[in-house]
Amino acid sequence: MSRHTAIDVIVVGGGPAGASTAIACSSRGLRTLIVETNARSSERPGETLHPGMETLFRSLGVHARVNEANFLRHPGFNVKSRLKSGFEAYGSDQRGQWMGYQADRATLHEILLDRASACGALILRGEKAMRPILRAGKVEGLQTNAGTYLSKFVVDAAGHRQWLLHALGVPSIRISPPLTAHYGWIKPSDAMGSELGMPEFRMAGSTWEWRAPISPGRHAWVKLDLMDRRLDHRPGPPAPFADCIPLGREGACDVTWKIATPCAGPGYFMVGDAAWVLDPASSHGVLKAVISATVAGEAIVNTLYGSAKAGKQQAGYRAWMEAWFRADAAALISVYSGMENPASWLSAAAESLRKISIRSSAQAVSMSRTNS
Repeated sequence: MSRHTAIDVIVVGGGPAGASTAIACSSRGLRTLIVETNARSSERPGETLHPGMETLFRSLGVHARVNEANFLRHPGFNVKSRLKSGFEAYGSDQRGQWMGYQADRATLHEILLDRASACGALILRGEKAMRPILRAGKVEGLQTNAGTYLSKFVVDAAGHRQWLLHALGVPSIRISPPLTAHYGWIKPSDAMGSELGMPEFRMAGSTWEWRAPISPGRHAWVKLDLMDRRLDHRPGPPAPFADCIPLGREGACDVTWKIATPCAGPGYFMVGDAAWVLDPASSHGVLKAVISATVAGEAIVNTLYGSAKAGKQQAGYRAWMEAWFRADAAALISVYSGMENPASWLSAAAESLRKISIRSSAQAVSMSRTNS
């Protein structure tokens, strides 16, 4: 594909959101290009996946590959907090117990990218998105460090750094103070035994911790302090892991609660964390990435094949994403309000959600009158 060949869809980012967008578009015959900065999948803690991902894996055509990867499966997780202590099961139906996944992130990303490639998407690794190409206020392509690509749509799937938002100057609403999640991996000691066999979510004071097995001899941990302050040091792993052998370097990630307004506009969509960010305790990271990517991909397909107007598709997508953000943020506020030392900013965050809801309702009424 020439750098100046017209492309239907350019996807920035090759994680679950980007790969899922490409699968949704390229499997329907759209010429799709993925621009991925990293030459290889970056290392982050293993993905804890909701049981609902099994259905999504089937729809993406990767269910067999995921099963072959032998990711650890779990029926739920242990919870330890001031208000609750015990095992929380995902649930079950007539087919049996629902099982989540504890997936190695790099392996999962490669499975999804391989599927996108098999569907016809072209993947450019090690090429960095620099700026969108704008014509009359519409995004019509992308300039990278290696060349220029024209397209009918650009999808930002680059994650929480919200690349396209900053490039376009799209406003965003932040409803929390700056929050940083710290993460890492350890090799558990033999003395820890079976207590590490199930994922665990623990809340104490103003801090929560998540720890879970990724594979035999490898456990991931994530820690977040909700107090309105910046840590001037790396907090290190949770107490049970303090004397264990670290595997790799400890990392940090900005998980400040924020949403792009709007997350879709002329020639562009933002999916996954590029559209909105909450901290990992919402447990919808990959689920949100895949579902939002699939919905955005379907909207692009409907628009380009002439069965729907772009503006209406994008308005519906924006309203749906904002509603999801409000619901997940409200659920987190409810959980965190029950902590031993609740963060002082939670009430202000709840008020911000109320204002977002009022604004969204007003926009929906205005749109209804315009279309009537």
